[in-house]
Amino acid sequence: MKKKKFIAEQQRNRMLETSGINATAGANLFSIDIQPEYENSITFIDTYIQYLNENYNTLNSLTFFFNGENTLGMISENDYRYWLMRNGLSEEVLEYASFYDKGYAFFRYCMDEGIDDEDIVALVKFMMNNNINDSRDITKELWNQFVIENEIEQSEARDLLEASDDMINVPDLMDYLKNYYGKITLCGGGIDECMKEVEIALMTLDKPYNVLTQFSY
Repeated sequence: MKKKKFIAEQQRNRMLETSGINATAGANLFSIDIQPEYENSITFIDTYIQYLNENYNTLNSLTFFFNGENTLGMISENDYRYWLMRNGLSEEVLEYASFYDKGYAFFRYCMDEGIDDEDIVALVKFMMNNNINDSRDITKELWNQFVIENEIEQSEARDLLEASDDMINVPDLMDYLKNYYGKITLCGGGIDECMKEVEIALMTLDKPYNVLTQFSY
């Protein structure tokens, strides 16, 4: 593939990994899966809540992305709000914030097989451009077109085909993310799991972002 070009674009899009407050000033802050099901992995909950209480009014927007009852049978939005409040989040922040039950595993088959990010991004872009939501619906002719357009070697194409044949899909999350412009900052986790899926979605949409590493797991 055009790896050098992709790496340069990725470096531009993922502009900064930081733990400082400047990462969120004026940003659309996406808090990803900081929720009770993953408490054992979240070591920063007190400072995270304090950070939001003290700085939410410097944000352009705040969205809590979570795995919830509508997609995975996990926590409801009301119970999630209560959990955040029980951990000290102020009512002002809760009123200001948006919540989105995003689900997961839309790209995980490829991710878990170790497929490069640029290959996954290229495939999702190709699917979107061809109005395909399920990778199992990609015909042999379209696969050949994809391989030629993206200059993929046959070995890479075979690995990608085998992984995506278990299904990757274009989630509703993509349409939701299209509504955000300007500075985007991510925090939460898991950094190689759900947060990585959001990163791939943002890269697919060519939306620059940075990562608040202080509050990521």
